[in-house]
Amino acid sequence: MTDDLESLPGVGPATADNLKESGYDDFESIAVSSPSELSSVADLGESTANKVINEARDLADIGNFETGGAILEKRGEVRRITTGGDGFDELIGGGVETHSITEVYGEFGSAKTQIAHQLAVNAQLPPEEGGVDGSVIYIDTENSFRPERLESIAEDTSIDPGNALEGIHVARAYNSRDR
Repeated sequence: MTDDLESLPGVGPATADNLKESGYDDFESIAVSSPSELSSVADLGESTANKVINEARDLADIGNFETGGAILEKRGEVRRITTGGDGFDELIGGGVETHSITEVYGEFGSAKTQIAHQLAVNAQLPPEEGGVDGSVIYIDTENSFRPERLESIAEDTSIDPGNALEGIHVARAYNSRDR
């Protein structure tokens, strides 16, 4: 569902159409953009773009303060997914946290993709086996997603390979602007 962009100050039907055509179809996408970026896609002055962004932030509830107690409560929902290596899990505090983005980096051939593939399968394990009974969003930045490798990992992890692949949703990212 899209938000009513015309309710933002300075946004009429034509501007709303320009925003939507450029991928800004809700308050949140506008709220996290820069005034110069919004100005260029919506043919707005930077001052007006700034007002639009500030109103969108209020409507999308972005950038507001939260109490430490509220954050602690949200942190209670965080789970950890095993990497499959007890020593590695211990080193990183018990596994990879949910409710976050984990970046793995290193030289070519240093097992970054292997870790990502293993976690994509392990997340589907039941909690008693180190998983979260969940599904995975896999953002492939190097075109290195290999479903046949995941089938092999799933077999070794006692998960049906077909079910494991259905639990992984892959998106190819070509640059930081892709959606």
